[in-house]
Parts: sequence; structure tokens; C-alpha cells
Amino acid sequence: MAAARGTPMAEKGASRSVQALEQAAGMIAVLAAQKAVRIGWRRVTGAEPPAAPDDQQVPLGRAVAWTLLLGAAITTARMIAMRYATTLLSRRQREALAAAQAHNPDTPATSA
Repeated sequence: MAAARGTPMAEKGASRSVQALEQAAGMIAVLAAQKAVRIGWRRVTGAEPPAAPDDQQVPLGRAVAWTLLLGAAITTARMIAMRYATTLLSRRQREALAAAQAHNPDTPATSA
């Protein structure tokens, strides 16, 4: 559905370099989101976030709040980073194809 709206996403046919770029962007986004959420949790609550939310010593409400917050932040950051990486790479590929066609007009036009 995203491709139908003009936002290309890597699929089975995507090159390995595109998939690698998406995964790298996603991993960096996950690390950044974890760091940001931990800092935010400390500032808001004044306490360290639960190290192991499934530990029986952590109150249930606190464990659920931490899990929901961290999960939503990680998922959102990863999705945005992967979409941005795909869009950026797709744009670069189109620019490179246009430059190649301008340099050599005999190059057949293909969709990027």
C-alpha cells in the first residue's frame, strides 16, 4: 500500500544494498530511541527505568508503562528511519539514472 502512494519500500525484489541500508538505519534508530526514552523516563519519574520489566519486584503498572513506552518509541523510530532511508536511496537512484541518461542518450529508460 505504501508503494501505491509513492513511498517505495523494500520488498523481496529489492537489492541487498537497499535492504542493508534499511536495516542499518533501523538499528541506529532503535539505539537512539532507547537512549532517548531512558533519559526521558529518568527526567519524568526521577528514577531509573526498570532493568527487567518482567521481574516480580517491579510494580506491574510501572513495568507495563515502561514496556508500552519503549515498544512504541522503538517501533516508531525504526519505521521512520527505514522509510527515510528507502526514500533517500530511491531518490539517489533516480538521480543517478537521469544523469546516466543525460550523459548517454542511448541508455534505455527504466523505472526506478
